[in-house]
Amino acid sequence: MWKLGLCAMALVACACPSQQGGGPVGAGSGSTVAAAGSSAASCAAVRDKVAGLYRVEAQVREPKRVEAAVADNTAMVMRDCARSPATVAPCIDAAPTVAALEKTCLVPLDPEGTEGDALGGHK
Repeated sequence: MWKLGLCAMALVACACPSQQGGGPVGAGSGSTVAAAGSSAASCAAVRDKVAGLYRVEAQVREPKRVEAAVADNTAMVMRDCARSPATVAPCIDAAPTVAALEKTCLVPLDPEGTEGDALGGHK
């Protein structure tokens, strides 16, 4: 599994070279992450960061089920990222903690623990 993550990181690094003004005319420093590749690649690029943030949290809060907690939470974040990769992936990349990631990047959960109306649910 770690080899897959390592390969994904290597692909992202090769696909996103650091350029100083070598891009197309009009592409300034404000270009989005999606400009370097497909939207799905943006979400894939932040997957390891998401897993790392949730691993740290799970080791403290759920030490007996770290792997399951990391897998569950990472899958949740990747679903949200897939819905709006151009905005969610850069937000995830900038989030320093799980709390910041969940507060600023993800669809908020309603009191029942679901995405509710945000995804077309009914009251």
